[in-house]
Amino acid sequence: MSHTVYASLPAVTGASLDLCDADQRAVVPAAAGLAGITPALTPRAVRVLGQIEQAQKDYPDVAKFLGLVAQGIRDTGDSAAVLDEVLQLMQEKRTEPPAPCPVYTWCTETGDHDEHMGTTMWAACPDAYDKPVLPVGLIDWGKGVKVGLLDLDLTPAEARGKLAELRAHLDHVERLIAVAEQGATGPAVDVEHARADQ
Repeated sequence: MSHTVYASLPAVTGASLDLCDADQRAVVPAAAGLAGITPALTPRAVRVLGQIEQAQKDYPDVAKFLGLVAQGIRDTGDSAAVLDEVLQLMQEKRTEPPAPCPVYTWCTETGDHDEHMGTTMWAACPDAYDKPVLPVGLIDWGKGVKVGLLDLDLTPAEARGKLAELRAHLDHVERLIAVAEQGATGPAVDVEHARADQ
């Protein structure tokens, strides 16, 4: 036995309609004049609306979106056309290039985001295992822009302090290179002098 279900009945009668309850569906056509106001729902549309209602309970994060899809089905009476349109819109959204970060030009994150991360750079010379060394980049985890350096999230002032320490260390490395260039015949005091200067 087929029954015609009219989507606007809950709004007209003020009662909630269980789309899976055959007894309620049977009394819907008795409401006079609804056929001219709201498109009839096919049995398939009724099944889809029931599935959407269950999905709204199972996936509350997307309940609002599913509610819009359900409303489209109720408004048109054509679940297949509405679902096709939704799929087409989703496909178009996927192919759109993501919007760049509206907050920072250096942020590489796209779309809707609260945490910001810039490009990570490494020293030009990898280590003996061909692993990159000394990564550095800009970040903002919600507490202002920081410099990610030496596995630390540093303020600009702190980063400048670490940079001064690194420069001093590189000066020490340069002195050791000079000692190495003198070879084994060079004076031992130079090594001690290099150590004392660090």
